[in-house]
Amino acid sequence: MRRVLRLCVVALVGGSPAAGAGAGDCHVSPSGSDDNPGTAAAPFRTIQRAADAMRAGDRCVVHAGTYRQTVRPSRSGTAGEPIRFAAAGGEQVVVAGSDPVAGWSRHEGSVYKARVDWPVDQLFVGGRMMTQARLPTLGDDRYKPPTIELEMDRVRVAAPGLDQAAGAWKGGTLWAISSKHGCVAGTARITASAKGSLTLESAIPFCGGGKARGYVEGVLAALDAAGEWCQQDGAVYLWAPGGADPNTLGVEATRRRWAFDLSARSYVQVRGFRVLAAGVNMDQADHCLVAGCRFRWSSFRRDIRGGFNRDGGISPASEGLGIVVGGHDNAVRDCVVAYCIGDGISVYGEDNTVANCVVHDCDLSASDCAPVAASGKGHVIRNCTLYRAGRSGLLHRKFRAGRIEHNHIHHVGLMTSDLGGTYTYSTDGGGTVLAFNRIHDVHCPGYGGSGIYIDNACANFVVRHNLCYDNQLAGIHINTPARNMLVCNNTTARNAHSIISGGGSRTVPPSFAVTNNIFPDRVSLRQGAKLLRNFIGRSPGFVDAEKCDFRLKEGSPCIDTGTQVQGLTEGHAGKAPDQGCFEHGRPAWTAGSTLPRHLWDEGGW
Repeated sequence: MRRVLRLCVVALVGGSPAAGAGAGDCHVSPSGSDDNPGTAAAPFRTIQRAADAMRAGDRCVVHAGTYRQTVRPSRSGTAGEPIRFAAAGGEQVVVAGSDPVAGWSRHEGSVYKARVDWPVDQLFVGGRMMTQARLPTLGDDRYKPPTIELEMDRVRVAAPGLDQAAGAWKGGTLWAISSKHGCVAGTARITASAKGSLTLESAIPFCGGGKARGYVEGVLAALDAAGEWCQQDGAVYLWAPGGADPNTLGVEATRRRWAFDLSARSYVQVRGFRVLAAGVNMDQADHCLVAGCRFRWSSFRRDIRGGFNRDGGISPASEGLGIVVGGHDNAVRDCVVAYCIGDGISVYGEDNTVANCVVHDCDLSASDCAPVAASGKGHVIRNCTLYRAGRSGLLHRKFRAGRIEHNHIHHVGLMTSDLGGTYTYSTDGGGTVLAFNRIHDVHCPGYGGSGIYIDNACANFVVRHNLCYDNQLAGIHINTPARNMLVCNNTTARNAHSIISGGGSRTVPPSFAVTNNIFPDRVSLRQGAKLLRNFIGRSPGFVDAEKCDFRLKEGSPCIDTGTQVQGLTEGHAGKAPDQGCFEHGRPAWTAGSTLPRHLWDEGGW
């Protein structure tokens, strides 16, 4: 008879074991042994030992410590009896994708080296990420890297600022972004270099010709400042902070992509872990859950080639994936995801959920990534707080029949242009609803940034009851051609345009309906848009706009002056719906995560 493994039910964050947990539970501890029976008194040493033995309905509690492994359940759970992994209540359990690096010897000056026989993407000292050696040297803000001027001709690059000897940059990487549009960056390997020029392995998408700016990285010739590192000729080189001897520091290098690999598994739950330099893989999974976890550096590959690689949707082959939510009916809830080179959370497949998460400091590569990026069908992304990103905050290209609601998105677009707090392009939304989102402070150079941006050649979206303010270009931006768009009961404020429609077509079909909105700023719509009962160009009577309280105060001209929109405005307080996103006399809706603020950010750059 197989041993039945049962573990205590643990709260999502910092909970405690439920009553009734007994000697039959499976336990894991760094002080244990995989030859033990896995009891509380004699725990296993590795989580994988438990994962190999667990069957449907089994549960495993993991005790405080750091576990350096990829956990792969050997089988699936069932609807009534999921397989569960949980951190012990009140204990800090870390699953790391990095390994310690020891045996450092002085190379030259303050630079030390150590033999490392695996490819390294990131290096950490004392829990903080170091910078891959680059020229020009990085300053204080990773989202504003110093750059040199470039002239791109596909694989041939003129770089007058690089006056090093021939071959100095061979084997390194060029990061570049077009000076003309600045929409998206990318990288390419350097196969040869001469004084003032580079030869690339391949052209950088969207940056193949003309003026650009960029930096080179990843070779010893660029290692000239404290906090920099590189890997070359089978060794890792490091100039540690303060010039310290790395043997006296906790130095770690990335080695494993996944902390938990749930791909092609069903009904597996992961709760309460801290995950460093790794992610969770739910490709082709179903009914799996990740809850109450805190992730840092989950997408760390630096050589993201670039271009708009999500135009065909997201897949396991996409660049810059973070926490992977593929398959169907999977969920990520109550998690914090921070410090990612690409996506924080990548969603594809069908009917997956991302809820009550905080995702920040993502897309450091300035590529086609975002804190949350979604394609596929039927997903729900709700009550999330998304902020600080190189490009857009929530990317939903090739995403249809889903809901994006009650999210708080702000301070994105930190490295690129022509983007949005939410952004999609060439997508039939299939009725996708963007509702009750609070989006602000989207500022960027060049073409600018907007709160909600539905770019060229899109159809079948409902944009309702959103609040968009303090965005550089527009609160709502819908480019043509565009059809079957409903823009209803939104409030915009302090944007250059309240709503704008640009693009290639000078007209829009009658199915482009704009109703019950508050538009204090400029309205720039193509001919043919059906406008009904919008408040345009005057003071709407906000409660306290200076403090960003955009509810309607008593006596506002926007109260009871809207029109009924079937399925959207029922239940209004007065004789008619109000204009704008808040109904006077009803509790104001809220947006963003409810996770305690102290969980959001532990530092990491």
